[in-house]
Amino acid sequence: QQFQDPAGRPSGEAGLSPESFSLSFLLSGRWVAGPWSPCSATCEKGFQHREVTCVYQLQNGTHVATRPLYCPGPRPAAVQSCEGQDCLSIWEASEWSQCSANCGKGVRKRTVACTNSQGKCDASTRPRAEEACEDYSGCYEWKTGDWSTCSSTCGKGLQSRVVQCMHKVTGRHGSECPALSKPAPYRQCYQEVCNDRINANTITSPRLAALTYKCTRDQWTVYCRVIREKNLCQDMRWYQRCCQTCRDFYANKMRQPPPSS
Repeated sequence: QQFQDPAGRPSGEAGLSPESFSLSFLLSGRWVAGPWSPCSATCEKGFQHREVTCVYQLQNGTHVATRPLYCPGPRPAAVQSCEGQDCLSIWEASEWSQCSANCGKGVRKRTVACTNSQGKCDASTRPRAEEACEDYSGCYEWKTGDWSTCSSTCGKGLQSRVVQCMHKVTGRHGSECPALSKPAPYRQCYQEVCNDRINANTITSPRLAALTYKCTRDQWTVYCRVIREKNLCQDMRWYQRCCQTCRDFYANKMRQPPPSS
């Protein structure tokens, strides 16, 4: 059988036996890849091509193209995907910032960048990086008055203050303030320890009966529950304002059995 080298010459003409020719070929055949062509698309996705050839090195050092079966290993890719870098408008914008004002007109901003690798973005299509905005979510805030004097001249008492939701600009009352951040309208206060004599404002049984008879309803319903919880019903001044709540409080105490000795 007549063998031919990759250049098409008989093996005898190349000065090689069939066995030595095959070994020489396996050692010298290789893939050669050319440069990639420009991307088929100038903008967005496309393809690139290159020439991939199986070559054989002759004894004189020159290379000649031959059939692919003569080259060992996988053939390099001749086609690959690419993305054009010449788009005229590749702008990227971040999310808008919060409005600079929370009670009226302000400005909000964002970052705008040209992502084209060559910087070829059309300035006429550039998105806005700044715009006017309006936000009225923070127009109302809690306003507090001064604390009152302690309700008791000795022992435990209660202080109160006015807490109102008001507009920052107009001063109008509203209900838009966040309830969770509302300041406390009352607090406990402590005076010096009471002496043994009965305080003028401490309710005794005859006084309690007289006040109960005159009681119609609570006059200060907002704080009556607090007064009862803080055990301030024994103070006549608080009892008069919250007589209904305090009357029930004393009635429950009277129903409780005395502590066992």
